[in-house]
Amino acid sequence: MSSKEKRNPTGKTKILKYLQDYRFNSILVRSFIIILSFLIGIFTIVMITVYGKMDSIITEEVGNMSINSLIKTRDRVDVVMEEVVKISGQLSLDEDIQKFMLPDTNELFDHTQTVNVKEKIEMYAGVFDYIDSIYVYSNKSKYIVTNDGGGKISEFEDTNWLENLTEREYEPARMISRVKNNSYPNLISYIQPLRLTQMQFLGGIIVNVDVDKLEELVISNIKDYSENLMIVDDRNNILFSSQQSYLRKKWNKLEFYKDIDYQSIDGYQIVNDGDQDYLVTIAPSDEFNWNYISITPMSAYEEYRDSIWSFYITLCIVGIMLSLIGAFFISVYCYKPVQKILDLVKNPDIYHLDFQEDTGLRKNETQEISLNIIRNLYSNRQMQEEMKEYTDIIDKAQLTALQAQISPHFLYNTLENIRWRAMELSHGDNDVSRIILNLSEMLRNSLDIDEQIISVKEEIHNAKLYVEILQLRYEDKLKVIWEIDEKVLDYPIVKVSLQPIIENSVYHGIKPLRIQGIITIRAYQKGESLVVEVEDNGIGMSREEVTRLNEDMCEKYVLREDHIGIRNVNQRFRLLLGDEARIKVYSVENKGTKVVFYLPIYKI
Repeated sequence: MSSKEKRNPTGKTKILKYLQDYRFNSILVRSFIIILSFLIGIFTIVMITVYGKMDSIITEEVGNMSINSLIKTRDRVDVVMEEVVKISGQLSLDEDIQKFMLPDTNELFDHTQTVNVKEKIEMYAGVFDYIDSIYVYSNKSKYIVTNDGGGKISEFEDTNWLENLTEREYEPARMISRVKNNSYPNLISYIQPLRLTQMQFLGGIIVNVDVDKLEELVISNIKDYSENLMIVDDRNNILFSSQQSYLRKKWNKLEFYKDIDYQSIDGYQIVNDGDQDYLVTIAPSDEFNWNYISITPMSAYEEYRDSIWSFYITLCIVGIMLSLIGAFFISVYCYKPVQKILDLVKNPDIYHLDFQEDTGLRKNETQEISLNIIRNLYSNRQMQEEMKEYTDIIDKAQLTALQAQISPHFLYNTLENIRWRAMELSHGDNDVSRIILNLSEMLRNSLDIDEQIISVKEEIHNAKLYVEILQLRYEDKLKVIWEIDEKVLDYPIVKVSLQPIIENSVYHGIKPLRIQGIITIRAYQKGESLVVEVEDNGIGMSREEVTRLNEDMCEKYVLREDHIGIRNVNQRFRLLLGDEARIKVYSVENKGTKVVFYLPIYKI
């Protein structure tokens, strides 16, 4: 190695040097071994666990997939059936349909009634694609009206629902599975008996749902052709089946199915018929007394089982390779900061502290780092304490300077008012005495530096003293409106913060006016802030001047010769209340200016 390389070793040379110095006690070597062992150990444990529980994992995954698919189907079909129930309910309340069914009517069934009822039925049957037809049957007149027409029930072809209606006329509404005209199509009919009283049967409304249309909602969620998805009511009647050979049959009459107690199954269950396993999934309807049942042979999921095995094996191989690569890069990456720390802090001649190195431990980087960090922390703590003392002194000096900046400026304007008033009042001293009295109290409050934060109530009192002085001079030319929420009277505010803003409003905004000047002072709470507004109808400021002024409000220390008052108040806010306190200026030329304080709230 050349002399130049000895003086300025590269990063790789430094790492090799530390490895040679600390050997296997090096953080780099130990980190690599620990990380690699940890990652490979995790993948090994995962693989062993997966291998032992593969069947249960696959069964659980398949079961959850089947439940989610069945729940989607249930929700879709339930929505359709809820619409069917709503349609039947709305028709039963229709005036024309009630007149058609009313048992005490003396009018003969005529063409007009048929047309009116048919129009109401068509309004629903034509909108919903899954509705095959709607029947309205009057038990007294023995007439029926459908979306295709109407007539006597004795002349109507599709009547295999009638027996169910008339024999169970006092029972609640129900759904049945049937075939229209005893041939085609397959229907799910919602039969709603209508009664005038509990014992006076009027007839019924039958809404027929086309099973083929309904099947379109179901088939989209069926994952395999061998899956049989059924809807079974509380009487074990199969209302719907994706395999139509099971329609209009009873669950407990079918071979194999009769041995499955689906009501005791919570979610899913594996059932064996003697030849193979079946996954039986149950999802009870949220709205109706029936269950959605999916029965799928487990052989349908063999491809899924193989894909999971392949995935886990591939994952383990990739994981071990990534662990090897990742462990190396992580170890090197973690070691580089250690190397930099050693280079930066390893200089024992800087400090003369009585720290002793533990010679009982083998030499390693962490001991060096700990020793130097303790030294640095001790030094930093001393510097922070000194810096805090310096900062406090600077803040106090800045605050005192800002407070003193207000007094001469304010005193000058006040004495100017006294001079003008003394010239006008030649035969009395009442007004002058009042000015002097107010001025005396204001000076006493402003020059008292022991208490810089006072309540809103006290600050308003001080501001009103100044307003009285102004109004003695300007009389009717100046009007001040106070809109103070009583809730904020005890909230904190910096002393002598309103007076400079009011003074600016008068001398820079209102004084050049030829009309009466109005100053409105508001104080209220908004969220977690105290908001104080001083608004005037003066000459306002240009947009550029407002922008520059608001930019200055964002700085902690800004001193300019113009607008001294508002900048002074802003800087005292920042020093005494923190950066949460801020001032915002809004102004439009020839319309006025509004200065808004946003101050944090706490009890004083």
